[in-house]
Amino acid sequence: MKKGIALLLACATAATTFVGCSTSGTAQSAKDSGKIQIRLLTRMVGTSPQVAIYNEVIEEFKAKHPEVEIIDDSQGDDSSYNNILKTDISSGTMANIFRIQGVANLGKYIDEGYILNVEPYLTEDSEWGGGFTEGALDYYRVPGKEGIYGVPCESGLIGVYYNERIFKEAGIDEFPETWNELTDAVVKIKDKGYTPIALGAKTSYMVGHLHNIIAYRWLGTDIAKKLGTREVSWTDPEVVETLGFVKELYDLGAFPDGVAGISDDIVKSDFQSGKAAMFITGPWNIPGLTNPEECPEAENIKVAKFPYFEEKPEFKDEDMQVISPYMISGKLEGEELTLTLELVKMLTSKETAERFANETSQLLPRTDLDIDTSKVNPLFADIVELGSRSTGIAVDIFDFDPIASMQDRTRNSLVSMFTGATPEQAAQEIQAEVDKAQ
Repeated sequence: MKKGIALLLACATAATTFVGCSTSGTAQSAKDSGKIQIRLLTRMVGTSPQVAIYNEVIEEFKAKHPEVEIIDDSQGDDSSYNNILKTDISSGTMANIFRIQGVANLGKYIDEGYILNVEPYLTEDSEWGGGFTEGALDYYRVPGKEGIYGVPCESGLIGVYYNERIFKEAGIDEFPETWNELTDAVVKIKDKGYTPIALGAKTSYMVGHLHNIIAYRWLGTDIAKKLGTREVSWTDPEVVETLGFVKELYDLGAFPDGVAGISDDIVKSDFQSGKAAMFITGPWNIPGLTNPEECPEAENIKVAKFPYFEEKPEFKDEDMQVISPYMISGKLEGEELTLTLELVKMLTSKETAERFANETSQLLPRTDLDIDTSKVNPLFADIVELGSRSTGIAVDIFDFDPIASMQDRTRNSLVSMFTGATPEQAAQEIQAEVDKAQ
């Protein structure tokens, strides 16, 4: 039985291991052939099922267009990818299709004409463009610029995976919907001898993700862009409050003892073995939570959205997701542009997205898809349904900040609250990093 539900694509780079580099030729050979060249710089390389589908779409396009030569410079390794991208940017010769993660520094690339505004093409082809989730498209609206500067190709809701058995043992029949219900649940679960939330702050992204979700529930996803453009300061009372909520959970004993020195693999194992009640993560961890050999508690694992604040119901579905785009070079013209757009449409179409979902349990940000629920993991189907409710989408707050050091600064300052710092002190430390750079 198929069920039409909205999809949001799980981060491919986190869910699969990419190795090596796949190329179908060189720029020179394409030039010598007299064919139209379309150069790709993606992360889709290796032998995963996801990459297999991607390559099949490329081959289908090549069969339709023998006048085109595909030059695939895609890389699985972060460093290799970034080195090619830096060279492209410095030379002003962008690949036809590429991606730049985050939006903080896109403005200057837009001003240089490196990135195409795809909004007119999304509007023109309503069958294709109208199928994307609004939140995923809005993410690629860059402050101060008109238009949309990326076609979302992968994302995944950061949700709360929880052990239903532990909740029931603690006298909690339903997963908490509100912040007050969550804090009550934390106390009850702690009293039963379990760790309420499996969080290891030695791997600092985990506390970063927690704070991001809280900030978006309290202030909406726009707060990330407002911090990045300096419209709002980290020391503003409303922002300090978001840090305070993280500290409140710590003070309640929500995290394991010694949380600041514990890594993500340790707390994941605690959740899998039934020592912890909740685990905040993305869909890429679903295989490890549903395999009984790896997760003895697999039959008890469910998933929900992070609770919202009763005072801020308007932000109930303002969500953190991992998200990546296909970007198109703004230097393209004529037939080369037309053909590049056609390829991007094929890679992000309803049909391709359904293949990703049904064959690989990956999500693509479209609202018009049919999922074969008999083929996919129930947790996957649940996270897809939850993601379909997103009214706003943002990734890590630092992705909107032009200062490169803000990733480490924000996360390290959050961790400092587990070793004695107050929310006010953490906020001042983060804001000092901003002030230093100005």
